Amino acid sequence: MMPWIRRAVWAMRPVTPFLAAGLAVLVALVAIASPRFHTDMNDPDDAKGPLDVRRIRLDHEGRTEITAITFSDWTAKSMWDRGNAYVLLDTVGREPADYFIVVRSTGTTLQASLWRDRRAKRDAFLRNVKVRRKTLNSLTVRVPVKSLEFGRQRDVYYWWVVTSFTGSICRRTCLDRAPNSGTVEQWRPGHSPTPTTTTSTSTGTRTAGP
Repeated sequence: MMPWIRRAVWAMRPVTPFLAAGLAVLVALVAIASPRFHTDMNDPDDAKGPLDVRRIRLDHEGRTEITAITFSDWTAKSMWDRGNAYVLLDTVGREPADYFIVVRSTGTTLQASLWRDRRAKRDAFLRNVKVRRKTLNSLTVRVPVKSLEFGRQRDVYYWWVVTSFTGSICRRTCLDRAPNSGTVEQWRPGHSPTPTTTTSTSTGTRTAGP
């Protein structure tokens, strides 16, 4: 990950319970009888700029997709060279984030790519990933779970979102992390508990570190 965004994101961590590296929240896990899983997490109006996140959502129905919804509408043109979004993924547990997805604007559309955060070395580009927009205030990226390496006996992974924007009202770069603390927990495909006929929700907080 770029040094400045890593430093900025790490600086956003509270001293206690928090996973780190960007926008995170350990959330509500929803298990239902069908193969469809949803995780929704609201985030407060707490950052300047058009990329202040209002809600994050994970959809898992065959493919895993993460959606970030902002308070304001925006366009690819207005984000060009100004705004980015990052989906951070903790799959191994040694450090806050092992992978990250970068969403950037080309001026006319959005592009997304998956990277391995190697910290002491240059970050490794792994592949491009699909990104789309369902509304004028959201973006949705597909998480290529099969391209991720997981820790031994790791049945779940943790994710969160960070946005950055630089402009007239954000001259020092406005960052927003969703959730503000914690991470969103998600079962790996094929590792979820046996579905039942009822929907159950549980929330919690995961602290930084393994």
